[in-house]
Amino acid sequence: MVIKLRPDVIAAVIVVMTVLPSLACGAEGPIKKAIGPTRVEGNLEITPIKFATRPDSPVKKTIKAEEGRLTVPENRSNPTGRKVKIHFVRFAANGQTPGYPTVHLAGGPGGSGTYSSAGDRFPLFQRMREVGDVIALDQRGVYLSEPYMVCPGSWDYPHDKPSDPDILAAAIAPFINQCVAEWGDKADLSAYNTRESAADLDDLRQALGAEKLNLWGISYGTHLGLAYIRQFPDRVNRAVLAGIEGPDHTYKLPGNVDRVLMRVAEAVAADPAAHAVLPDFIGSLKEFLARVEKEPVEVEVQDPETKEEHTVVLGRLDFQKGLFGVLGERKDIEELLLRAMPVLQGDYSGVAQAVYGSRRNNRELVMSLAMDCASGATAARRETIRRQAETALLGNAPNYSLTAKCAAWPANDLGDTFRSPVRSDVPVLFISGTLDGKTPPSNAIEVMEGFPNGRHLIIEGGSHDDDLFLSSPRIAETMIEFLKGGEPDLNPIVLPPIRFQVP
Repeated sequence: MVIKLRPDVIAAVIVVMTVLPSLACGAEGPIKKAIGPTRVEGNLEITPIKFATRPDSPVKKTIKAEEGRLTVPENRSNPTGRKVKIHFVRFAANGQTPGYPTVHLAGGPGGSGTYSSAGDRFPLFQRMREVGDVIALDQRGVYLSEPYMVCPGSWDYPHDKPSDPDILAAAIAPFINQCVAEWGDKADLSAYNTRESAADLDDLRQALGAEKLNLWGISYGTHLGLAYIRQFPDRVNRAVLAGIEGPDHTYKLPGNVDRVLMRVAEAVAADPAAHAVLPDFIGSLKEFLARVEKEPVEVEVQDPETKEEHTVVLGRLDFQKGLFGVLGERKDIEELLLRAMPVLQGDYSGVAQAVYGSRRNNRELVMSLAMDCASGATAARRETIRRQAETALLGNAPNYSLTAKCAAWPANDLGDTFRSPVRSDVPVLFISGTLDGKTPPSNAIEVMEGFPNGRHLIIEGGSHDDDLFLSSPRIAETMIEFLKGGEPDLNPIVLPPIRFQVP
């Protein structure tokens, strides 16, 4: 049966407009061409290259850089074990008085510093050269580091069932078991954790001949950065950490997502055009979720390859996790109503087709599974999540997928000592966005209790990802001044009010 949505429940339809991200990058990677011989310095290989931005980058440019590969132990508790290679690109300092090198720690886990430096953040990477050399790092198991481990095959979620934790766990467990069987003899899976990645970072520091490093991380990269500060407290000069994932923040709090939804509701109410279409954002969302829980949506879709017809069933959790994904960036929030119009008119074909695609041929990166599952969560964190999920608008949607994956993955849990608060005198600039439900300002406030020299820059109206770096020119200015040892203006950056796109 197909449920017809009334205009007053339009808010809920946005949730199915976001599909699961694919494992592979959506565009070609950066172009790198050697322009000189490779030199070997102990366990480090350096090759002069011409580095070009990605084809999808808004900036088209080629510059000189260096490509590096660092050989490190896979598992430092096994000195006779395998070796792995950590890949990076180094952009030389161009300031008058270059300081310590700055290492970019990408998010994910599974994000690539190399790939990020060649896209829309390319100008920011180049500006950061004012501070010192800039290192775009591919963490162990990521992108051009070796080995790059992808689970064989793929997994599907049944099309004729609404999203459900137990069904997902049953669907993904055989796939993960196969992945472990495939890679268990080729790699030490227990060695793919944040603690080993932090040790990789210090090996890189030594290989580069640097007394200290500046750290520049985002999202999971802040999780890694904090681990490095804990393990090597005297090796960090300064750090800029945006979108804070503290030691016990791998699993997200549903209450934080609720707070962002309330802010979105305020933005809808403040936008006359949006408010005219949707006068009660929260009330409409609650009403719709209750209804779709009672009577899931059934839609016929066609497989784009086989042309076979399939019934896709969408339930409450499908809409909840879809909305969580939409909240990832400000630009997606701005398109909320525009995306919803087909469903408003009773046409579910587009959203059902998207969900159908998101349930098929899912791939997984070993590093991503291993890192998050090893970081885990304390019992107190899990209890807080359970309690909040009972009443949160989106339930436990933020942890839906990770919970199922880690139930099957043979996690080398790092323990509660790893998840305990970090305490350090290192000066750190923490950056947070008030529309970020994944790594909210409260995360930074919690972590800052252990950092007497911490500073906090709030981006009013900023969400996750690029919003934390690119939404205002003041962000780059503040980061650079801070890394140079200054005390920049830390008054909140206030972005323009959200203007929802309404047809």
